[in-house]
Amino acid sequence: MASVLDRLAPIVQDPYLPAREAKAKGTPVVAISPMHFPEELIHAAGALPVLLQESNEPVTEGFGHIYPFYCGFSRSNVDWAVKGKLGLFDAVVISDVCLQLRHMGHIMRRNMPRTPFLYIQWPLEASVDRWLSFSVDQLGRLRTKLEQITGNAITDDALQNSIALFNRHRDLLQRAYDIRQQKPGVLRAKDMVNVVLTGMVMPKEEHISLLEELIPELEKKGASSDSKVRLFTSGHLCQAVKTDILDLMEDLGGVVVGDDMYTGQRYFATQMPTDVPPMESMARRYLELKVPCPTRYDPKQEWGHYVSQASPQSGAKGLVTMVVKFCEPHMIYYPFLRDVLNGAGVPHLMIETEHEVVSLEGTRTRLQAFIEMLSA
Repeated sequence: MASVLDRLAPIVQDPYLPAREAKAKGTPVVAISPMHFPEELIHAAGALPVLLQESNEPVTEGFGHIYPFYCGFSRSNVDWAVKGKLGLFDAVVISDVCLQLRHMGHIMRRNMPRTPFLYIQWPLEASVDRWLSFSVDQLGRLRTKLEQITGNAITDDALQNSIALFNRHRDLLQRAYDIRQQKPGVLRAKDMVNVVLTGMVMPKEEHISLLEELIPELEKKGASSDSKVRLFTSGHLCQAVKTDILDLMEDLGGVVVGDDMYTGQRYFATQMPTDVPPMESMARRYLELKVPCPTRYDPKQEWGHYVSQASPQSGAKGLVTMVVKFCEPHMIYYPFLRDVLNGAGVPHLMIETEHEVVSLEGTRTRLQAFIEMLSA
């Protein structure tokens, strides 16, 4: 039988394949923009939640609708909306976490007039005391709209069942992540990203079954890259990193043992609490994220301090920060992040990434020099 990674490969190449299969079976499909919206709310409505992905195609018609200095994720999704490639979704949820995603949602809505668009305004301060009630109200408003769109009531029992299922999914992803950290090279960085990415678009029940196969395979294997330089990767808050860059890191003598990326630990690090009502649970997850996010103010922890501790704790000798070109939250935060890393003595390298295919030769030279410095 083909390996789990082989079976996931078709979905890596075509992330909306599970959505089309679900639609063919009569299951509603709801797309979600990054970040933080609780997929459990959509699942409890009997629909398939699908995280919007950046396509591999160059942006063409979209440039007539969106600024060229917006991030690749927003340009790519506008391009697909304009071309009519996102019409399979029964609704789209847009989280207002940055200016570019907000504008992306408005442009997509104008070009997808038959598709309902739902908006949620998350508080910009991660404070349970100040913003729990507001967040519960915001989610309650969308709960009503999702019931109308799907024609299914979202009961508290259904929400609790969905929360338990998704917590199980996050547990398994965390286990795979921990094994990679304990056994460097047992799972290439590219494969870890692809495992998380497919979990964002597949039915969770199916992905859990695959993870339950994958994890025993990983547990039986030994570390394959003990002699390589251990690296921690950071950034890419809303989209998957181009795997060519990850392969380059590991082909040049590095091995990724930890990350805080969107298609990485950022996605699964925070569980839903199960000792409070389900609507409160979903709100608390956003307000108590374990991995800080520069799109909001967290009085309990700063992203820079988190990364400066998480990188060495993973066993990494250095950190590679990947900044998506035109990502305003990351670009504005980066000078502070750099200063914190310098102050903590964490060796780091910043690489700017872009949606369009660019030459990796300059990146190769910088990564090679960085890895050689760390191994000296």
